[in-house]
Amino acid sequence: MTKPELSLIWEQDFNEPSGTLPNPKFWNFNLGDGSEYGIPGWGNQEREFYTDKNVATDGSGNLVISADRYPLDEQPDSYYGKAEWSSAKLTTLNKVHFKYGRFEARLKLPSGLGTWPALWLLGTDIETVPWPKCGEIDIVESRGDQPTSVYGTLHGPGYFGDKGKGLVFEAPDQLFDEYHEFAIEWLPNEIRWFYDGVMYHKNTASEIAPLEWVYNHDFYLITNLAMGGNFTGAIDPELNHAELAIDYIKVFSIDGVGEVIHQN
Repeated sequence: MTKPELSLIWEQDFNEPSGTLPNPKFWNFNLGDGSEYGIPGWGNQEREFYTDKNVATDGSGNLVISADRYPLDEQPDSYYGKAEWSSAKLTTLNKVHFKYGRFEARLKLPSGLGTWPALWLLGTDIETVPWPKCGEIDIVESRGDQPTSVYGTLHGPGYFGDKGKGLVFEAPDQLFDEYHEFAIEWLPNEIRWFYDGVMYHKNTASEIAPLEWVYNHDFYLITNLAMGGNFTGAIDPELNHAELAIDYIKVFSIDGVGEVIHQN
């Protein structure tokens, strides 16, 4: 197989001074517990309450999303009572959208029962075409109690949640001890997943058929650190802090296929 030609078309390297917030030209904050969006617990019975305070650069070239257990006297109201955790969720919706390309990120994932970090894409038509018909591409998800398991999944009409089309890849080393590179190559009718440069899974429209392939249109990027919920279950009662560190996110065209659509 001929190695594809990659051309960098968008990049976030997070080399700003310590304490810098994500660039508002590209990133939005989703705030709260999901109730404002009509999905309390973000549709997954998650326990975190997203803020605009739980993410910043660390001065060493990384953007760090921190999840922290709330002090009892600072807990905001949430769908399940007083919120237990603060964290952050960032999206590029209506600021920068993408259609095809190689999405590559170098991440250090958190450990601890109940941690649920993710880097993923959603269809930009989600406001008129509800999930899952809008399409969801999970570049990487992990669980803090599974130190070698890398989740890469598609969610679409008729195949979502625990019936999503994906693979749990068992990495040769632990995810939490150091940074690793996670990537997808997204092309018309085909998506491939990579861990540290090695392809571990592929999905195509013909393999999904007769179910519908809903990934040949614009998507936007999301990264977040959730706590608890349907995917991870209980949170370690001794855990008080967790971090998702992002060294960089890069998007490349693949043999000329891939574009960035700036909305502002």
